[in-house]
Amino acid sequence: MLARPFKLALPVLVAALSIAFATQVHAQDKALKVGTLKLIHGISAYFYEKFVPAGYTVEVIPFESPTDGKNAVLTGTVDTCIHGIAAFLLGAAAGEPVLIVANANNRGMAVMAGVNTDIKTIKDLRGKKVAIWAGSTQEAVILERLRMEGMSIKDIQPIRLQFSDHAAALARGDVDAYVGAEPAPASASPTAPAGWSSIPIRPPSAPST
Repeated sequence: MLARPFKLALPVLVAALSIAFATQVHAQDKALKVGTLKLIHGISAYFYEKFVPAGYTVEVIPFESPTDGKNAVLTGTVDTCIHGIAAFLLGAAAGEPVLIVANANNRGMAVMAGVNTDIKTIKDLRGKKVAIWAGSTQEAVILERLRMEGMSIKDIQPIRLQFSDHAAALARGDVDAYVGAEPAPASASPTAPAGWSSIPIRPPSAPST
């Protein structure tokens, strides 16, 4: 989750679901604008209003990409935003005034492929058309996983697609796989509409969290 530095306090406390600052609140009907991605990862934002002090409301604003969310924080369109860490790190490296204030979720990322393909592991992506949303945390993670397998982005055919287009592209056969997020990995099964299979993106030796 990101927040502008001088609006850090409220987003941090809201994200932590804390009411410790309730006695310090003086404003009435203050709307906290929270950005989130159109993914299950960002669903927690829709529950924030249950935990804010009296006199506060939460307006949730969905974004298609992490970069859009990060830029919305910078422009003041939202007070804070839930999205992957990659966009934040790129922004911070460029000198943009953004801060991480809380962890909104954990895991929930996988490579999705058709059950009738020969894609069963990360190595099987070699030469395949793989949908990746550029600039996302998924991109950063798959690049590292390819490196761990002795591969690079040059060993696959990366197709730039936004998250909401991934499943349809796989179903049509436009791509062989995509690097996505929940709920696709959890719902993947031979009976799913596209006949999806889920390939864990974590290396086999990685500890469960």
